[in-house]
Amino acid sequence: MSLPPSSNPIVLPHNRNPGGPGPPGTSGPPSGPAVGPTGIPYGHLPSFMPGLASLVEELDCRLLLVLRDGRHLVGIFRTFDQFSNLVFEDVFERRILHVEGTTYFTDIPLGLYIIRGENMVLLGKVPENDNHGSMKKVSLEEFEDLNSKEHRRDNRAEWDFDTDLVA
Repeated sequence: MSLPPSSNPIVLPHNRNPGGPGPPGTSGPPSGPAVGPTGIPYGHLPSFMPGLASLVEELDCRLLLVLRDGRHLVGIFRTFDQFSNLVFEDVFERRILHVEGTTYFTDIPLGLYIIRGENMVLLGKVPENDNHGSMKKVSLEEFEDLNSKEHRRDNRAEWDFDTDLVA
């Protein structure tokens, strides 16, 4: 892409090269992009950087988010800010239950969600054509029935007070 003849390129003080002809407003040949203290050229976003910059690659993707309270949210990642606050669209909460070697799950629609960055534990992509692997999708009512049966089964502990409480 060439610039129109009337426009002058932006010349930054750290990009000047005093030693020969160059773009208008400089006293040297073009020296290429200015490089910051990290060795990365200014304005260049590497394909991976720890922290916020890596969130850019995930925009408009369907993601699974694990929160500090243990909830799993799935939705379309729309935007974020400098504090890692996240905005998700078409969010649903995915509840997962393991019963006797079978994994069941249900999705509860929530809508638009704004998540405070400090509550995020884990973030990862979910394929669009997600076949859920070995998990079986059930309705919320079926899930609640399975969950209550599992809790009743777990609460049936047998105690032998003569041996269990010996220090």
